[in-house]
Amino acid sequence: MLHIKEIAQRTNGKVEGDNNINIIGVCDLKIGKKNHIAYLSNFKYLPYLQSSNASAVLVSNSFNELTDKTIIRVENPSISFFKIVSLFFPKEKISNIVQDSVIIGDKTVVSPSCSIGHNSVVGDNSKIGDQTMIGPLVSIGNDVSIGKNVKIHSNVTIYDNVFIGDNVIVDAGTVIGSDGFGIYSNKGIHHKIPHIGKVIIGDDVLIGSNCCIDRGTLNDTIIGESTKIDNLIHIAHNVEIGSGCLIAAQVGISGSTVIKDNVSIGGQVGLIGHLTIGSRAKIASKSAVFKSVESDEFVSGIPSRNHRTRIKEDYLIRKLPNMNKRIKNLESSNE
Repeated sequence: MLHIKEIAQRTNGKVEGDNNINIIGVCDLKIGKKNHIAYLSNFKYLPYLQSSNASAVLVSNSFNELTDKTIIRVENPSISFFKIVSLFFPKEKISNIVQDSVIIGDKTVVSPSCSIGHNSVVGDNSKIGDQTMIGPLVSIGNDVSIGKNVKIHSNVTIYDNVFIGDNVIVDAGTVIGSDGFGIYSNKGIHHKIPHIGKVIIGDDVLIGSNCCIDRGTLNDTIIGESTKIDNLIHIAHNVEIGSGCLIAAQVGISGSTVIKDNVSIGGQVGLIGHLTIGSRAKIASKSAVFKSVESDEFVSGIPSRNHRTRIKEDYLIRKLPNMNKRIKNLESSNE
């Protein structure tokens, strides 16, 4: 339980309303709970403010609506709410225990502050940094480097020669460093191309569940710092992803495509290989990307193209049946 004044202090906020509320948890604004705190960052939820059962609401400093609710004015309601959530639901502490069932290879260095779960395996000549948590049934290969404060959840497989930076989260079932789909066909026979590149993952990266990130053939597959990757995503060999990118679920990125910084990719997007996606570009859900995208461009559709252009094209296509009917009527009247 936290007094509302303490919450305001922790978020550099200012209370307006009842200064004597004790808050016992956080809640959604629409439903709300008594003695809980919610937040309002998107004004489409403003109609729920008065009807919500929440006892207090975080709002922005520029909020100017009339309300009987107790509010806390902060610079950014979303960021402040995340801080409050962590107060009521603190992060799981690392147990600093390596279970007896864990197998650790020769010349591998595991920080004493690490936790490794039951039946996990770490190969030879690898390194695991401070405060890192490895879940149960995780397989880590040879010559792997894992940084500080990393969380690798259960059933993750990390092949040889993978580098993972600090503060990375890898959710359950993901595979990092498997060979890509490199095939050379000759005289009707398909030959598998050797893959000797690495996977390099920068700091503060999030990788969701059941993703597949292939190693490079000769060069490396790279994921830049602070990039966030949703579940069920395939990143092929030699792909380079910049920093600060957001990639939603079920995206497939073909080999040797380069994605620059701060790109946003919607769900179920497919990108062919050897493309360049410029910085800050946005790709709408279900797009099929067959050519490179310029920086700051917004594309959508199959095949993908400038979003505004596609909307105009679709509008004209919807009018074609009526236009065709009018043309036929004109032709009939002229006969």
